Amino acid sequence: MTVSGDVGAKARYGGWAFVAGASVGLGAAFARESARLGFDVALLARRADLLEETAASIRTEHGVATRCIVADLAQDDIADVVAEQTADLDVGVLVYNAAAELYGPFLTLDHDTHRTNIAVNCFTPTVFAEHFGARMRERGRGAIAIVSSLAALQGARYLTIYAASKAYELILAEGLWEEFGDFGVDALAYVVGATSSTSRHGAAPYAYAEAEKLSALQARILQPATPEEVAARLFSVLHLGPRQYSNLADEAAAQDAAAKPRAEVVQAMAAVTIGLARFAHLPKPPARRG
Repeated sequence: MTVSGDVGAKARYGGWAFVAGASVGLGAAFARESARLGFDVALLARRADLLEETAASIRTEHGVATRCIVADLAQDDIADVVAEQTADLDVGVLVYNAAAELYGPFLTLDHDTHRTNIAVNCFTPTVFAEHFGARMRERGRGAIAIVSSLAALQGARYLTIYAASKAYELILAEGLWEEFGDFGVDALAYVVGATSSTSRHGAAPYAYAEAEKLSALQARILQPATPEEVAARLFSVLHLGPRQYSNLADEAAAQDAAAKPRAEVVQAMAAVTIGLARFAHLPKPPARRG
């Protein structure tokens, strides 16, 4: 079956959409877009009040069924919790959007921070893919989208453990695309760049003012996509796999970077992260020797 844009997503995959990390921002946008396309939606997040508020608005606006699952994606038994609470649902699409956004200079982060990052960004998407992948194999169709980040494409100053774990997600999803295609299930690593959201701080005042010319990534920080744009594009490329980008400018920048020396690529990303508002309190890094 061929899907042209998002028109056939419901027909191709059927059942419910399950969105992990769905209470606000981009996750809520994925849930809303799923509902707009006709999917009933299961939403998972930690904050019960925001989760129910989002679910209620989806029911009102789109007339679909919803189910709220209040849980922490870092908890040890998360796979069992989700399996139990979705056992009676025919899940056709999994969107793993959650991320442990743990930022700062690497040596300032503690062991608990590292454990949370690995749990949310590595362990949990793996066990969700295992659980729902097996169920989708039985039903003969389905799709798994794991939301990664442009930070995954290189080391990133102040985002070191976040970037590393998002790289895991990216490679995980690409491998799933190859294996799950054997039984008619789509998988996708969805690489998302700068997106406006409730948790986004964006660039600091006067960021990048010293740059002779803005890089493509710096320009995107200053002109982020909306969550709605990112969510809509996901469903238009979900069947294409194995890696798709939420923004064509980001894809072009990634392709350009792939041909450059790694040191240049990593330092170009550092030039982006140094200018972010969340790191404005940190001293300017010294000039690199050599």
